[in-house]
Amino acid sequence: MMKPDYSYIHARLKSGKYTMNKLASAGLTLLMLTLISRVLPVPETPWYAADPDTAISPEIWVYSYAMLISIASDAVLALLPPLNGLKQAALYAAAAYASFYCLFAKMPEFDGYREIAAAAGVCTVLVFFLGKRIFSDRSLLTPFFALVVPLVCLFLM
Repeated sequence: MMKPDYSYIHARLKSGKYTMNKLASAGLTLLMLTLISRVLPVPETPWYAADPDTAISPEIWVYSYAMLISIASDAVLALLPPLNGLKQAALYAAAAYASFYCLFAKMPEFDGYREIAAAAGVCTVLVFFLGKRIFSDRSLLTPFFALVVPLVCLFLM
């Protein structure tokens, strides 16, 4: 009888906890964006663009752009020596600003809004940084924000 490789099981469990944390952070971010767009219906946001071809839905903003920037920032942080929380947040913010600014730099429809989009991207990615601190692997809020909150947000949109 073969003995199971516990390091392999531990690595899979650790990556599952990391994934659940990112999904919970995305759920929190999507909830915040949904509530903000409901309370303050600003007509000039990327998801209310005049041209439907350039409209970016909040789901794409959170799950595609912000989550990927957050994962890339975590990868960079894994390569660096341990940093305090403020320096980690600064790295998240710099990565988000550069990424969102470059994302909107090639879109002529968003001329003049690049800095606003980059600042909104920084705020979005910093919620992921906050979620990394808030959601633990033993909390019931983690699966709630990862699985239930995004479904509620989809019905609210």
